Parts: sequence; structure tokens; C-alpha cells
Amino acid sequence: MMDLIKKHLFSGIAWGCVALVANMVVFDLLELDTLLFIFENFTLFALGIILISIGFITTGGLVYETKKIPFRLKLLIHIVIGIGTLLVVGFTMGFLTFDNLSDLAINIGINLLILLVVWVYYYLRDKREVEEINASLREKRAQRQLDTE
Repeated sequence: MMDLIKKHLFSGIAWGCVALVANMVVFDLLELDTLLFIFENFTLFALGIILISIGFITTGGLVYETKKIPFRLKLLIHIVIGIGTLLVVGFTMGFLTFDNLSDLAINIGINLLILLVVWVYYYLRDKREVEEINASLREKRAQRQLDTE
């Protein structure tokens, strides 16, 4: 279990770094004032994004490892924990505020878009892996049937 936690923890940290760069690029392209905040508080922002990604990726990954929970409930748990982490860390560290609601909505929207991209990546990767395993099992089953005939 500890290896599984480490795997998802390091994955969360890595995706946090990707999210940091993605945020900076998007804010730069949209010419939002948020980019100035990032540069003035880079270490704080980087730490915040990594913590948020750990909330999204690590807890999400662990939830999906659980076999007894239905898929839709796993997805709901993942989103609630992820958004909750985003809001708590964002407001605590000061890069989410209610001062400008449109910037707040854009910031949350960008992070949700990043979450969606990462989630779709993992979903498609895992789906392909399951299909490959199933194909391998079908092939072995067919081979066993030929061997018994």
C-alpha cells in the first residue's frame, strides 16, 4: 500500500509542476494580472499548485484503486476532494480571492480544464491497458482451447 501511495504522490507532484507551467502559459496568453502575482510569489504559488495537484492526483489515484466503490462515486469523490483542495489552498495562500470574481472564475476554470485533460489522459491510458490485458487473456484462452482439442 505504501508503494501505491508513493507512486500517486510523486505523480501528483509531477503533474503539479506541469500545471504550474500550464497556468503560467495560459495566464500569459490571456494577459491576466495573475502572472504578475505568480512571479512575485513564485515559491508560494509553485508550492500551492503542487499541493493542489497532490489533492487531485494522489487522492484521485488512490480512490480509483478501490474496487468496491462504483465508478461514478469515485469520480465524484475525486472531483470533490480536488476542488476542495484547490479552494482551501488557493484561498489560504492568497492566489484565489473574491476581489475579482471574473479572475476567480477564470482561475478555477483553467484548473478544472487542466484536471479534465489529466483525467482524460489517465482514463484513456487505463482503458487501453485493460483492452490489451483482455486481448491477451482472450488469446491465451483460445490457445488453451486449441491445445485441449
